[in-house]
Amino acid sequence: MAPGEILNSAGQALVLVGAAPWALLAGVLVYFVVAEALMMVPRLGFLLKFCVAALLAPQILAMFRVASLGETPSLRILADFIYLPPSSMLVLCATALLPFFIGLCYFGVMGRADGLRFFFGNVLRQKAPEARHFLAFKAIMTVAGLPFTYVAPAMVLKGYIGGNALEQGLLVGLLYWPSLLALLAVAVAFELLVALLPRRLSALLAAPLVAGFLLFLFAFTYTLSVRAFGV
Repeated sequence: MAPGEILNSAGQALVLVGAAPWALLAGVLVYFVVAEALMMVPRLGFLLKFCVAALLAPQILAMFRVASLGETPSLRILADFIYLPPSSMLVLCATALLPFFIGLCYFGVMGRADGLRFFFGNVLRQKAPEARHFLAFKAIMTVAGLPFTYVAPAMVLKGYIGGNALEQGLLVGLLYWPSLLALLAVAVAFELLVALLPRRLSALLAAPLVAGFLLFLFAFTYTLSVRAFGV
């Protein structure tokens, strides 16, 4: 995928968001709030967060697909994750948890038990790891998850299930690896923006920044997927 095509997909993502901004934003906010609320469950919170977020991701992409057809997507689409085949659910959860556990290996290598206590304790009581270690963990997890970017789109756009979706998603990611780098660049740019903002301003703008980032990231992923799968 050439740089021009990637930039064109980014422009199409903005246009797509404009097709049904409030409905899509509502879907992304529900996705975010549900995932973050599950994080508060002691010991299992982060595991639940990543699994549920992975199951909802195809439904968010389905909302973007509806918007691309000129219709207003309904939030009811999010509940359709219960109709995913068990094999697809297993693949989605596995591809979400694997990068998480790879990221946790960083704390093991660095001898940072506080990281493991934070993720498998009570998030309200355990202190988060130092910022530099937490950022390193997030970076490792993000890079480890990149190869699986097109697994959910394979289910939504091509109707693949289970292992076939995983195989096709990995293959498309390999063939169109520059698009994965573009998504990584968006994520890095967001992290840098948040890091460079004054702490008070960052805290004040945290919610709208995250919402806008997720909205564009899903839209960009969808438009890149449409191009990659030739839909």
